[in-house]
Amino acid sequence: MLNQKSIAVLPFTNISTDPENRYFADGMTDEIINALCKIKGLKVTSRTSSFAYRDHSTDVRFIGNELGVSTILEGSVRNQGNRVRISAQLIRTDTGFQLWAERFDRELSDIFELQDEISRIIADRIRENFGHLEVGDQLVTTRTASPKAYNSYLQGRYYQFQWTQKGLQKALQAYKASIAADPDYPMPYLGLCQCFVYLSAWNFSDRMKGMYMAHHFLSKLGPEHEHIPEYHYTKGMFHFWGKWEFETAAQYFLKTLSLNPNNSDAMQSLASLYYVTGNFKEAHSFIDRAFALNPNSTTNHYTKATTYYLEKNYKAAIQSLDKCPELENEWTMTSQLKAICLLLLNEENLFRHLVSGFDEIERQKFQHLWHQFYNTAETISLKLIDRTDHHLPIETYILLYEGKQDECLAHLQRAIQNRSGSHIHFLSDPLLEPIKHNPAYQELCHATFPQTEISHEEQENEDKSNSLLDANELKHFEAALRQAMNNDKVYLAPDITLRSLAERIDLHPNKLSWLLNDHLSMNFNDYINSYRLEAFQQRALDPANKNYTLLGLAFESGFNSKSAFNDYFKKKTGLTPRAWLKQNR
Repeated sequence: MLNQKSIAVLPFTNISTDPENRYFADGMTDEIINALCKIKGLKVTSRTSSFAYRDHSTDVRFIGNELGVSTILEGSVRNQGNRVRISAQLIRTDTGFQLWAERFDRELSDIFELQDEISRIIADRIRENFGHLEVGDQLVTTRTASPKAYNSYLQGRYYQFQWTQKGLQKALQAYKASIAADPDYPMPYLGLCQCFVYLSAWNFSDRMKGMYMAHHFLSKLGPEHEHIPEYHYTKGMFHFWGKWEFETAAQYFLKTLSLNPNNSDAMQSLASLYYVTGNFKEAHSFIDRAFALNPNSTTNHYTKATTYYLEKNYKAAIQSLDKCPELENEWTMTSQLKAICLLLLNEENLFRHLVSGFDEIERQKFQHLWHQFYNTAETISLKLIDRTDHHLPIETYILLYEGKQDECLAHLQRAIQNRSGSHIHFLSDPLLEPIKHNPAYQELCHATFPQTEISHEEQENEDKSNSLLDANELKHFEAALRQAMNNDKVYLAPDITLRSLAERIDLHPNKLSWLLNDHLSMNFNDYINSYRLEAFQQRALDPANKNYTLLGLAFESGFNSKSAFNDYFKKKTGLTPRAWLKQNR
């Protein structure tokens, strides 16, 4: 069933004169997504899945159906000099109707206030139409006074999200430039730590140096940054991929989710952590939750496939891998894992066809592994120039199936000591089955995975009472509402919003939202439109108004669009306005 309080933010279009400014438009999109993610009860599609629709003229109703969201935000960004212009519109995915549209022209120095304003407006429109949400007074809390620092940070995020060695190196330079412009801005420190952990864990840089740099930048931040979800997520990455401290990492990822319930990266990381430690039920649970927010993520498909692979369900693993969207050629993890699954299924023709597309060194490794695994008579000339494993422990497999068990164990031990990401799932790896009864292997398992319980229970950020108003407050504000509607007729203003009505009766918008949705069982729009409908019906039946058009009377009654009027009228009466008038006259 569709979650009505849900949204996907499509990548904003860069309409600046310089096409290189796309990183800035992407950054605006990211910041709005991150701000909306902080609203408990609002489902926000993750960046990867939203960005899959870039440069596609796809109907929003189709996108809404694919992503399972009720609203879509789309817009454009023009960044020129010290000014920025953002145009945005919020659209219902069931009808394609526009809920809100606006254009903002601001100084670049006001960018965080603008992001916060747009995010709060969007949240307001969603709860006005679909139900109660508690929206913080400030959604964008991490800021810098330096436009240059922010600009460089956005460049860093743009390059980091490419998740290639080349992109990560560019991200490092951009993040360092951001820190140089504003040493007090915390976000580039987190970006640097994430990049160094990734490069170190997957053997793209010297591990000792990379982890030292990751710790160096992470240590620049302290308890005053604990309100930032990305702070806890980054610490989770550091302890998981960097140090293999699984229980500590799990706590940081769970804390991330308590601050940002929409963080699918934390869910995916927890899924990886649980399959690494052999807890496959929890792994499936968290990756399925990540899919609900990020169905187009290659990383999610790969994580699901790896869980199946470690469970020895190779066909299911291949099915997950075949759903992976295409990425840049440097992201070869999916095809390599699929080749391993085909090997274990003895699908030789499919295996050979797949590895024929690998680069020369990887192709030689996989072909040699096949011959050693099946002990075939055919031999090949193996020229292993690069003996580094970036994604899967192919070197370890080759040594094992060449019959060099002692060398294999020594190689595995070194990899574990170096915290190599390609070996992190060795506990349940099916290809290591021949050495799983070896005392040296079992000792490695016991040393790496101490028998400690890894929690998967999430903490609530704070306890909230079910009721936001006590009995006396309810009585008072219900009377204030009736006064505003019946006597002051505020519903006649076509631009009335939940916030403006809350201000009029001197009540916080979150409490008014709760009063309407949870106490009166009506969302804001239905509540306002119920008064407008009654006003229209009285006007339409008044003989003095017989020369007025029905649409004109609807506008006089407060309705602000033809579609909103017709939709609400038919929903409540089951008739068109004209048919109702004919019946009641």
